[in-house]
Amino acid sequence: MKIIHLMKISFLSMMPSGLSILLFVFLFGSAHGQTLDSSSAIEEKLVQLALQGPEMQKISHQTMISEYQLKSAQNAWMNLLAFNVNYNELTFQKNTPTTYVYPRYNLGFTIPLGTIFSRTAVKSAKENIEIGKDNTEETKRTLREEVLTAYKQYLAYGQLIAMQSELVNDEKTQLAQTEEKFRNGTISMDLYNNAQKNNNIEMAALINLKLQQDLKKLEIEKLIGVKLESVLKK
Repeated sequence: MKIIHLMKISFLSMMPSGLSILLFVFLFGSAHGQTLDSSSAIEEKLVQLALQGPEMQKISHQTMISEYQLKSAQNAWMNLLAFNVNYNELTFQKNTPTTYVYPRYNLGFTIPLGTIFSRTAVKSAKENIEIGKDNTEETKRTLREEVLTAYKQYLAYGQLIAMQSELVNDEKTQLAQTEEKFRNGTISMDLYNNAQKNNNIEMAALINLKLQQDLKKLEIEKLIGVKLESVLKK
């Protein structure tokens, strides 16, 4: 691996300076672009999972209820439609005189014109459907914001944990050296106690960061409905 590394350096040194810079930018940009594409794919997957959750299901059911209410309002006038039949009893008797009594029967319809022309219930139902569409869009935007915010915070905690872990390792090394000096009698008890205190402070900070990342992970999993690891591994 070292030989390959040296060959790469030698190859770049033999190239013109401008071409070397362009090649470096191309290689670095390609790797960085792949990382961004991977991160964007994960984020989009998380958003899609969140949009399949209970919040969107409730909005969907409410939309269906509004559509049923619209159909009910559109057909409500038919419930008020009346059909009337009046007939003359003499017309249907077998032994009737040759003289007919008019009218022999009457047919009639009662149509509620006020209900048909006002259509207030229909208009109200249509407005409820529009409100449902607005609620759907708002919920989608809110879920997207919540998922992406939580995931970016989760990643940020991961970076902070890595940095804090280095500090903890440094403090452990410092504490070990201080403890050795204390056993040899070259430093005072106060210096040894300060080293232990600093180590404990950095350890506590690391534990707190891990806790915050775990809580953020639970928040994401509540939104997406599956384990976060199952998304990150794909």
